[in-house]
Amino acid sequence: MDVKPYHSESWRSILKVRDELLERTGSAANARAFPQSCIKHGKPQFSMVYDQFRQQGTKLRWVNAIWNRAVLPKHSFIVTLAQQRKLATIDQLNYRGLYLVNRCILCKAVVETHQHHFFQCSFSTEAWQSLLQWMKISGRTMNLRNELNWIAGKHVRRHWKARWFTSCLTALAYSLWEERNLRIFQGIEHDIPYIIRRVQHLVSVRLIHVTHSSHKNEIVELLNV
Repeated sequence: MDVKPYHSESWRSILKVRDELLERTGSAANARAFPQSCIKHGKPQFSMVYDQFRQQGTKLRWVNAIWNRAVLPKHSFIVTLAQQRKLATIDQLNYRGLYLVNRCILCKAVVETHQHHFFQCSFSTEAWQSLLQWMKISGRTMNLRNELNWIAGKHVRRHWKARWFTSCLTALAYSLWEERNLRIFQGIEHDIPYIIRRVQHLVSVRLIHVTHSSHKNEIVELLNV
């Protein structure tokens, strides 16, 4: 059956799925057999149907590094959007046709982009350097993508020190984006020491909550900042 102008939207959607299934399976016979192949132990496995229709992409190494118990979900969410350049930075808003004055609200000197905000801005750079000093880590780059790849490639995610680095990175990224929005929409400004203290507290409490008891005494010392 072909799609007709008088068909309802629901029926059009069904026919569209049919056409996609025919294209992916190669024949009508394979398409008819596909639903039966997705039944395991008498129950339909909708994940198998989803895998059939979703677009396969390259798995990103850093995803599992930031989506874990040591990181608050809202922090992981903002970092994921930042990596995909989907946050509403001013350059993105201008690209969509809003035409705003493009200036970073944190450093008030350079145009605002994802790359600048995380962490090439003088404000965010100083904040990240302070946290690196707190963690006694040197030689890091001021680039969010590089830091995430470093986490995925160099650290064992289950070790509490790896979680410490990951938690600091994601918490700071979230806090910087939050600070940016507070300044724009509410006219509230915080200095770098305030943001650092807030990140240190969030990270310390989170690590104590998720880390094995044998390391808790070491982590408790992080609260004395």
